[in-house]
Amino acid sequence: MPDPKPHQIENLLLELVELKEKLQDARAILRGYKVTSDRLTQLKRAKKDLGDQMEEEKKNIEDEFLEDTDYENAHNDELDYKNKIKDKNAELRKLMAEVNKNQDLSTYDYNIKGEPMKVQVQRVVKVFINGKEEK
Repeated sequence: MPDPKPHQIENLLLELVELKEKLQDARAILRGYKVTSDRLTQLKRAKKDLGDQMEEEKKNIEDEFLEDTDYENAHNDELDYKNKIKDKNAELRKLMAEVNKNQDLSTYDYNIKGEPMKVQVQRVVKVFINGKEEK
């Protein structure tokens, strides 16, 4: 892509600001519309009561699980493995960041436990306007 023309970035920023202002105006109008009725209020209360009953029943069942040592061991293993996976992912990211720094996208093929595995490393450009990321 060629270099941006003199005011191309400023024009895009102006268009973004104007569109965001229009979005805020539309949202302000939508906030004025409320869906309410007595029947809806009753249904919401009934839903909350039913949800409370379901949570209480779920808690009773989970309390029974806590008495089982196999459940407790598996639960502790799950937490331990999640933390180990998180650490290994961080280690992999750090290692892959050092590989082939000059390419925007790099692809590597591996054979892990007899299964092909493709790892792709992408250099990402993010745009921040006044410290807020634009997505």
